Amino acid sequence: MLALLLGAGLSLQAGAQSGAGVKALAELSLEDLMRVEVVSAGREAERLADVAAPVFVITRDDIARTGVRSLPEILRLAPGVDVARLSAGRWAVGVRGDTGRFSNKLQVLVDGRSIYSPLFSGVLWETHQVPLGEIERIEIIRGPAGAVWGANAVNGVINIITRPADGGGRAARIEAVDDGSLRLGLRAGQRLDDDAGGWRAHAQVERQSASEALEGGQAHDATRAATAGLRLERRIDARTRLDLQAQVEQSRVEDTRLRQIVRPPYRQEVPTHQDYDRAYLSGALEHRLHGGSSLKLTGLLMAEQGGEAGFVQMRSRTADLEVEQSWRPEGSGHQLTWGGGLRHHRDHNESLGDGSFTPARREMNDWRLFAQDRWTSDSGRLVAVGGLRIDHTFFGGTRTQPSLALSWRPSDENLTLWSSVSRAVRVPSRGENDANVAVAVIPPGQAGNPLPVRVLASSASGQVVESVRALQLGARRRWGEQLALDAVLFRHDYDPLSFNPAGLTGAELSMFPQPHLDASLRRVPGRARVSGLELSLDWHPLPSLRQQFSGAWSRGEEFPAAAGDSARLRERLPMRLLSWRTSIDLTPHLGLDVWVRHTAARGSASTGTRVDARTVLDLSTRWAVSRDVTLSLRAWNLGAAKAVEIHPDLGYSQAVISSPGVGLRAEMIF
Repeated sequence: MLALLLGAGLSLQAGAQSGAGVKALAELSLEDLMRVEVVSAGREAERLADVAAPVFVITRDDIARTGVRSLPEILRLAPGVDVARLSAGRWAVGVRGDTGRFSNKLQVLVDGRSIYSPLFSGVLWETHQVPLGEIERIEIIRGPAGAVWGANAVNGVINIITRPADGGGRAARIEAVDDGSLRLGLRAGQRLDDDAGGWRAHAQVERQSASEALEGGQAHDATRAATAGLRLERRIDARTRLDLQAQVEQSRVEDTRLRQIVRPPYRQEVPTHQDYDRAYLSGALEHRLHGGSSLKLTGLLMAEQGGEAGFVQMRSRTADLEVEQSWRPEGSGHQLTWGGGLRHHRDHNESLGDGSFTPARREMNDWRLFAQDRWTSDSGRLVAVGGLRIDHTFFGGTRTQPSLALSWRPSDENLTLWSSVSRAVRVPSRGENDANVAVAVIPPGQAGNPLPVRVLASSASGQVVESVRALQLGARRRWGEQLALDAVLFRHDYDPLSFNPAGLTGAELSMFPQPHLDASLRRVPGRARVSGLELSLDWHPLPSLRQQFSGAWSRGEEFPAAAGDSARLRERLPMRLLSWRTSIDLTPHLGLDVWVRHTAARGSASTGTRVDARTVLDLSTRWAVSRDVTLSLRAWNLGAAKAVEIHPDLGYSQAVISSPGVGLRAEMIF
């Protein structure tokens, strides 16, 4: 029987049109989509149809019509993006593999600002609250983008672009579900009197109730979060614009950790919670120079603190400054972009449970230089883009990341063929280099050990600067206003890639709290390859009907296979990710979306437990009852048995199940 989750929402908005999410479909065309300008592929705005990279754009209308309640959910629309629910507020997101809570090969940006954690070079999705109503679009690049966005942009880039500060009136929104979950959002904005800019402010609080545990009963994973932000855009003069953003975020996520102990039963489940507070101020000053040149200065100040009760507490401060210049020499066909930046990071990490940070305090200074040349032939049919970035990081030293891409439009203006070759790196994180964390205890008597053996993930395990070389071939084709196809063949060669475990090293006798041995997991640099095919299809057979298909087929290989690795690359990587979405405007005021998704079976990064293949159905409808009232109904995870989407990462004990559900939302606009 389906779990019934009934929600009610109230939205008060000035200057908005009723049923905007319903009417948008009839006004949308494939030509408009191809003309959408994206900035993530090369920092400069360029038409989606001309980009020599596998870029997928999720629009504001996509978010509204699908009725999703969290940011990771909407990413499932993009080919090659693997999204799995870990708990009520936690998600695992990967592109072309490496999916887990601590995935470290994906660069995630908000308005071009990186949100990855230096502690482990990944993204804690539960600590970043971007209200869905504040998102203008999401640009997703699959494949390496190190030449543009630096170290850790190994498998892809997700750039979340928020709505401009163009006013937007006043709004309030509340969503509630009968399991106790609640979300309240406020928004206000106004254009300046001289039409030289505007301001926009938002605030949101939410509470998510605990989910159902795999073993039965309620999981210890309830979530609370709050965020408030302000954006100001101002045209100083005809050539100069200023964009300022400030935001504060707070989150609390409950969880259950496995504490490793050197006495029977050698591990115990410990309820815990993660608290995280963040505040940042960012700004961008852009000035258009003479001769087709522009200069852009961006800066960031950020303070963070938080931790996991009983395990780790951290504080950090970050300052970042970057300058970028773009120049179009007249008559040359070249667009040159170059720049550089400095980043200062200071933190204090104190481990309270199963390990320690040595040293507890660090100050790290990184710098970067980058350059890109985009050349367009006189006919406009051939485009070549070459880029090079040099990153100097505290733990990775100086690394270069080059890229070269070609795109060609033959006589058919609706066809674009492109190819790219690139290299990107992932540098070791603060946690990998300085943390000593107990991940397991081997009881005495096993493997001939007279004493318990505490297994540590530590700097003694060996650090690897991972590198990937990627080759991509793509084609983008449009047939009038009815059909568009995007196809990509890719191959990622990782050399080196860190595998673990591959045995233990450095066993030392310790007498506290009782005699035992401390040994470190030994990481082994190896090689791996991931190759595959990605397709996306957008079909408009009728003005009121749109169908979107995305599919990814991939395969992972290791050379040689890492001996003793319980969950190898080829086992963790789902071989198929399929999505089919149908959007129908039944009337000018009534819209229906049908979304079918399939995820192939996968292994687990920590337990080796297999997760079966999963096919689910989501239904959502939006009805503009009147100018002022819109009703939305959504049903999700239909047709699938209660099951785990992905198992917890090493050190976490509770697996939760994804259940079918139904939700109702009402919006009042005036």
